[in-house]
Amino acid sequence: MNDKVNEQISAWVDGELPERELELLLARMESDPALAARWERYHLIQDALRNRLPAQVVPGFADRVQAAIAGDGDTFSSTPARGLPRWLKPVAGTAIAASVAAAMVLVMQPQGQPDSAPVVVAQAPVAAPAGDQYRRVAGTRWDVERPRVGDHLNQYLVNHNEFAARHGLPAVSAHVRVVSYDPGAGAE
Repeated sequence: MNDKVNEQISAWVDGELPERELELLLARMESDPALAARWERYHLIQDALRNRLPAQVVPGFADRVQAAIAGDGDTFSSTPARGLPRWLKPVAGTAIAASVAAAMVLVMQPQGQPDSAPVVVAQAPVAAPAGDQYRRVAGTRWDVERPRVGDHLNQYLVNHNEFAARHGLPAVSAHVRVVSYDPGAGAE
């Protein structure tokens, strides 16, 4: 009988004792302090085998902790704690939402040109030098049959410039001289 109890304690220390046997073993340990002391020794042996012993073992430490806990008495108050005022929860939620919104405004602000500065979509035509060494490139205005398409392309370039300025990217339109559109290409 004693060997079986020792095997159960050993299995419990190793984490291999089934639940149904554990309940019985705990009931026996409550009534027999020698079994509880054996369980402590088994843990000490396990810690020694795994090299997890503390630098200094203080005998009776667990007993002193248990006595201190028992002497503390009831640590919980019998009167319920007063809750927060009812108005505080919605106010706190609104304050948190406002803080997040303010942080997003600060983070998402454009870092390029201020909004009041005009966005240049195309530059004015440049006059050729007197020697006509350079060939004139097509005009800087959209040459489309439908003005709606020209407006759409202009809006596209404006949006691109704003996005590029906001995210620290180079604006391509400063280097673009000619943008073309073939009205027959989309008819297929």
